Amino acid sequence: MFVLKILAYLFGYVTLVVSGRTLEKFINLATRRGIYFWDIRRLDADRIMIKARLNGVKPLRHIARDTGSRFKISHRMGLPFLLGQARRRKTLTFGAVFFLVVLYCLSSFVWFVQVDGNVKIADREILRAAREAGLYRGAAKWRFEVFAIEDGIKEKIPEIAWVGLEVTGTRAVITVAEKTLPPPDTGDNPSDIFAAKAGLVRDVMVLSGQAVVQEGDTVFPGQLLVSGEIWPPEALDPGGAILDVEPRLVRARGIVNARVWYEAYGEAPLVEEIHEATGREEKRVTIRVSGREFVISGPRRAPFKTYEVFETVREGPGWRNYALPVEIVTTVYRETKTRLVRHDRPEAVRLAESQAREILKERIPRGAKVLNERVDLVLAGAGEKLVRIQVIVETLEDIGEEKPRSP
Repeated sequence: MFVLKILAYLFGYVTLVVSGRTLEKFINLATRRGIYFWDIRRLDADRIMIKARLNGVKPLRHIARDTGSRFKISHRMGLPFLLGQARRRKTLTFGAVFFLVVLYCLSSFVWFVQVDGNVKIADREILRAAREAGLYRGAAKWRFEVFAIEDGIKEKIPEIAWVGLEVTGTRAVITVAEKTLPPPDTGDNPSDIFAAKAGLVRDVMVLSGQAVVQEGDTVFPGQLLVSGEIWPPEALDPGGAILDVEPRLVRARGIVNARVWYEAYGEAPLVEEIHEATGREEKRVTIRVSGREFVISGPRRAPFKTYEVFETVREGPGWRNYALPVEIVTTVYRETKTRLVRHDRPEAVRLAESQAREILKERIPRGAKVLNERVDLVLAGAGEKLVRIQVIVETLEDIGEEKPRSP
């Protein structure tokens, strides 16, 4: 059935409205002569609507005369009629052909360059290396080779282990895999232990090395805690003069527990605005060509005073690696309304404290022992209808961080 409809479209078909008292006889005679009908619908007792191929219209005149029926053409469809309209509207046809040619020419360039897979290396650094290798926004596809671009990016950025370039239509996606360097081998290499954060030293346990701080000392980030230098006892003579001896370098090992304080602020309004969806929405469909948008359907501006926007982008049709530089953008505007929610002061305090504790939860490392907590109410400014809370947590944790010694 589908193949027959395709052939009918290629050779042209018409929609006929046939009227008469012997419609069944009309259809039977036409079928015997090899005229194919489809989509037959009865309009009333004396009229039917049928579809037939264009080459069957002329024989139907004789059948209608023999059966006392009449018919008229309601619609004309198919390639022959489109070609006829194109011949009559040469300017429109030329414009359509010119538009398709321009789109095809634009599809021979790269208009969008995307970077995926990078974590430590910035996008702009990879894009700069790609530009130096010949790939950039607006670059012609016949001006560069995929393998050459990949090799050029790896050569410019040694931190990249692998580069893959995929050009689909007008979009080029650069996928990279960064090198994973093994951690420095500190098995037997000399090292020191430094303070990772500020705190008040509670106790020091040294397994190897020389302690530089003791209980009760206040330390700051980056301060040396345990040194990997061990000086022999004879380093100083009885007179206090420094002898010409070298210290023994070891890997510093130990635990430096310190009291560390964390603080975080949280706030909650006494009157809160909540935006809720009303259920009303409007949809807009636009065509985006090289950064310019043309509205096809829907409102040109946002139809609501307060709203949420959801956008879906689909690329235009293409063939193999060639795609038109066209995107179909569907934008959905969903109306929202504002509702005021009033919190009493105890509830606002609870919300603000919960917000501050969530911040502290991210800052305090696992394994830290909480020694003390304090919750303070911070006075808000004049005219501010909100509650501010400060939460201070005291912990006991190992603040040592081992670092290798420089040669």
